[in-house]
Amino acid sequence: MQYFNFLLAPSVRGYRLITSGLMSIAAVLAINPQSAIAQVTTLPSNLNPSLTFQTSGRERPPEVGDWYTTRTSASTDRIHRFFISVTPSDLAAAGGAIPIRILDGESNGAIDEIDAGVFGTVVCVAAGNCDPTRFTLLAPGGANIGTLTYNTIGVPAADGQNDLLGTITTPGIYQVTSETGAFPISGDPTVALNNDDNGFLIQISGVANLLIGQFQGNIQQNSGASINLRLFTLVGPGTGTLSFRNFDLDGGAVINYISPPGGLGTLPATISGNGVWNGGGNLDTGADNIAGLNPLNDAGSWEFQVNGYTNNNQTLFEANTGPTRLPLFDTPPTRAGNFTVTTDTTRETPVGQRVCHPFRVTNNFFTTDIVNLVPTGTNPNYTAQFFRDEAGTVPLTDTDGDGQVDTGILAASGGFVDLFLCVTPAPGAIQPDGSIITDTTTITATSFMDRKVRAQSGAGAPVPQSVVKTTRPLAAGAGTPDFKVVKRITNVIRNGSPLAGINFDAVIDDPTDTNDTAAGFAQIPLVGVTAVPITTPVQSNDEVTYTLYFLSDGASPAIDVNICDLIPGGLSFIPGSLEVKLGSAASLPGGNFYAPLAPLPNNNSCTIQTNPNGAAIYGLGTVSNSPGSNFGFARFRVRVN
Repeated sequence: MQYFNFLLAPSVRGYRLITSGLMSIAAVLAINPQSAIAQVTTLPSNLNPSLTFQTSGRERPPEVGDWYTTRTSASTDRIHRFFISVTPSDLAAAGGAIPIRILDGESNGAIDEIDAGVFGTVVCVAAGNCDPTRFTLLAPGGANIGTLTYNTIGVPAADGQNDLLGTITTPGIYQVTSETGAFPISGDPTVALNNDDNGFLIQISGVANLLIGQFQGNIQQNSGASINLRLFTLVGPGTGTLSFRNFDLDGGAVINYISPPGGLGTLPATISGNGVWNGGGNLDTGADNIAGLNPLNDAGSWEFQVNGYTNNNQTLFEANTGPTRLPLFDTPPTRAGNFTVTTDTTRETPVGQRVCHPFRVTNNFFTTDIVNLVPTGTNPNYTAQFFRDEAGTVPLTDTDGDGQVDTGILAASGGFVDLFLCVTPAPGAIQPDGSIITDTTTITATSFMDRKVRAQSGAGAPVPQSVVKTTRPLAAGAGTPDFKVVKRITNVIRNGSPLAGINFDAVIDDPTDTNDTAAGFAQIPLVGVTAVPITTPVQSNDEVTYTLYFLSDGASPAIDVNICDLIPGGLSFIPGSLEVKLGSAASLPGGNFYAPLAPLPNNNSCTIQTNPNGAAIYGLGTVSNSPGSNFGFARFRVRVN
């Protein structure tokens, strides 16, 4: 039986209406769809068939080329990490779900080195002479969303089997981790179960040329001869210094570092010896440190050119260390960048009076980035301009010199900026006959890193994202609408009876929400709790009722209102539970439920358009601002999984 301390916070809500005074909580993402033809991306790439990515057991010495996992090195993160970038357009191309699979995950075959032997010479036996291996799929923020563990006799036993690790349904930066050996998996220090090199591949279906690389780990070359190897990493704008290093490259090779065109150019590298880092280093330290990067010209794709990389040489290559480590790719990247822009909004304002539409640009990528912003479609009867503040005193500028205004440099891994498109209707927005002309301005956004890397690789134009800002003119003296939504848990049913110990008829003031003290809510008391107490957790099969109270208390009616509530993970929608109450009328069935991953309707207010776990959407139309009919609720029930 599963138990949960189920809080209100995980359930994301949104609504959309025409108003000038309220920020919508909607998140609608316009993307250019890619071909839906099935595609596969693998790491290592099929362009490098002699490469194997491996994880070594902790009893293997660092001199085999795996410094991260051996117990005799100073590594503090004894795990291999692989990088997957999923953009909104990637997810759309894959139909909303991207499966991540592991090929040949067990220590039991031709690309494994067992008991310090050569490749493929030992097959696992019932007594258990092969190391176990565990793979995990980590979501942005580190949550585990998939695990595969192979035991000591190779389960599944078939060599080279293809196994599903997990499925990605939302954009972001994901990691696959790999651990080999009984000690990290079960705490068993047996030497024979901590002494293998386990080779494998990562396979991703549904997207061609997905950006996938290695954060930390080793590379084994087994072509039978020396090869010329090219590895790549991505460097963001504003970077001043880099640290590149290699470990245990004792078979001989020549390395050059090559910057993007217009940057520092080709730079020679130092070469590591047996069990040491390069740059005059030792077992644990050493590097080639490159200073004086141009903040724009040296941003983009850098290349490690490794000539004469010998057969049967297992080596580590790194770009930066610690929290700023950059992933390495075994094929030239054809795109970069991963960002989101929110939200679509609609505003009303009197002629001649400026109204500002808020939006946020968030950089999800592992490097810094700059996002260009271009407004299109502005009606001639309106003016539109970007500002950094709602007061309209600090206009956006062109910080990267390409002729378009932009966000400036956004920090890596979640850096964001809140901006405003401020729009002013001219007298022509209201015609002599009283008809109005609405302005629809589309903000199109593109990534500096994406443009730069695509230009380097010849991959064509970047995939933009866009949001729509709609402005309607108000006649002189017209008021501004306002709309408030307050959410409560209004019942929990366990075994046919309300959950004991909780008063769901209480009216609670949430100190973090000023909306719930609005005077108009006296017409419909906000009964319910904001969270189920930790002392009375919900559990599997409990039925939870959510109620979303709403109030239209502006100076004019709220037009074109819809409310969206996304079903959080761990819960399942109960069919037939949607209902709506408007004013003093009785509650009736209303609204629509969209099953997980089902396409959502246009102009919805859901904050995640991929609909990962289902969504309840209520179209309310125009909601009066007159007392007695300006309030109501939307309601549904879910079951705890």
